[in-house]
Amino acid sequence: MNLEGQVQAYADRLGRPIIVFDVDFTVIAFSVHDQDVDHARLAIILSHKGSSRARESIRDYRVSRAQGPVRIPPLDGGQSRLVAPVRHEGRLVGYLSSTIPEDDESAYEDDDELRERRAQIGLLLAAMALGNREDEDRALRLLTGLLEGNGDQRVRAADELLASGLLSPVPHYTVISIASPPRAEPSSATLRLVLDRALSTIPGFPTLKAVGAVLGGEAVLLVPYEVDTERLSTLLAQPAFSGLHAGVGGAHAPLSRAYRSQREARIALRGGITDPGCDRVAHWSNLGLDRLLLQLPLEDLGAADLPDAVRLLLDAQSGPDLAHTLETYLDCGCDAQRTAQALHIHRSTLYYRLDRVRAVADVDLSDGKVRRELHTGLRVATLARLR
Repeated sequence: MNLEGQVQAYADRLGRPIIVFDVDFTVIAFSVHDQDVDHARLAIILSHKGSSRARESIRDYRVSRAQGPVRIPPLDGGQSRLVAPVRHEGRLVGYLSSTIPEDDESAYEDDDELRERRAQIGLLLAAMALGNREDEDRALRLLTGLLEGNGDQRVRAADELLASGLLSPVPHYTVISIASPPRAEPSSATLRLVLDRALSTIPGFPTLKAVGAVLGGEAVLLVPYEVDTERLSTLLAQPAFSGLHAGVGGAHAPLSRAYRSQREARIALRGGITDPGCDRVAHWSNLGLDRLLLQLPLEDLGAADLPDAVRLLLDAQSGPDLAHTLETYLDCGCDAQRTAQALHIHRSTLYYRLDRVRAVADVDLSDGKVRRELHTGLRVATLARLR
């Protein structure tokens, strides 16, 4: 009997619906039941994850150490739950949860048939976990070969990814790189979690299979669809991923050339991390001149490397405000009205600040070459964190 059959048989024996979680509290299976809708159960099934409160209560009541089901009192006005550890060869592989009526003492009974079915469910969960680990190991090996190997290794890895069914065959592929600033390197567990969530939540076409792995200090996804930026941004906005940024490369073909998309994704990621004003998700296609600037050895640059006019401006007492005004003016194509609107100031105030820029930096803002030098110099100062 497969897992779904074992779970349904267990639920039928209990006379109550059940949910099966793995050790990370991800929903693995659930029974079908014709009773009134349990909204808490429905929410768990739809989210594919146990709530943080439920996970904490299971830990607090030490269900993982129990030999049988443990009663957990109602949470937030819900029903009491009976949670049993599921083991295989003595090793915890998951949990089995069901609601229990408050006035039904028979709900606490645990007989030989239920224990045997839990053992069978444990065997199936252990086999699934082993299969998942094998897929993860294969994905890591193949992505390493595809993105970091030589020409022959890339071709072989591409062929195996498609032949194994780990990745759907499509005309183009895109790489997403997720990481945090170097000084705030995330744990491997955080990267694995964001990788898992991204693979399950951001696909624009759920029928297409993407693949991912943690490579070094990055969660790397290889996707066969256009990236939904809004979904990815929403994912990274979750508290658990507050320090993470994502870079999205361009679409490339054939699959053996996906390493080009990874290079672009890493450059975009660098831009998102170094520029405080950048969104949490940065696209290679939107970088413009930054495609070149972000490939400079920015960490080796100092104030002395900036054009003299930019350095004089940043060193002035009112330099940061003047630099912001000047950059906005240049961003707006030197259109005074648009600049004043963008800065929420009167045009006379703008003209006064631009006069101050001219005086402090000793520049002629009507000179196109000077404007190019100032605009590029200010952008480099931002990316090199010299402002």
